[in-house]
Amino acid sequence: MIVREIQTLEEITVGDLIPKVHALKAEGWRIIQVLAVSGPEANELTYSFGLGMQFKLLRFRVGSEQTVPSITPVYVAAYLYENEIRDLFGVKIERIAVDWLGKVYDVKGDKPFSKVTVTGACVECPPSTIIQGTKS
Repeated sequence: MIVREIQTLEEITVGDLIPKVHALKAEGWRIIQVLAVSGPEANELTYSFGLGMQFKLLRFRVGSEQTVPSITPVYVAAYLYENEIRDLFGVKIERIAVDWLGKVYDVKGDKPFSKVTVTGACVECPPSTIIQGTKS
């Protein structure tokens, strides 16, 4: 028997995020991860959800002045992803349920991953970007 997973990617807007997340939760989907990628004009966020062997990705771009609503009122486990993305990429995420106030990691410099450039399969990071460890 061959089991095939089904993966769909949906490009959305920031304003679509919360209604779509509520709908997924109501259908029984679980949060898998939230991914951030730094771009020259905007950060790209991808929220991944799973249900059985199905995967659904919600993707949108957010500029440096835009804010993103937290999905933690729906999926509280997303608090760590959202804190990391805010701290490392500088994305403005509002009303995170468990807010570590910029202290997830002890990093050298402000929002270090916002300075990372992605070209093809190679990621280049400035030498001054050092993750020193987690705060307890």
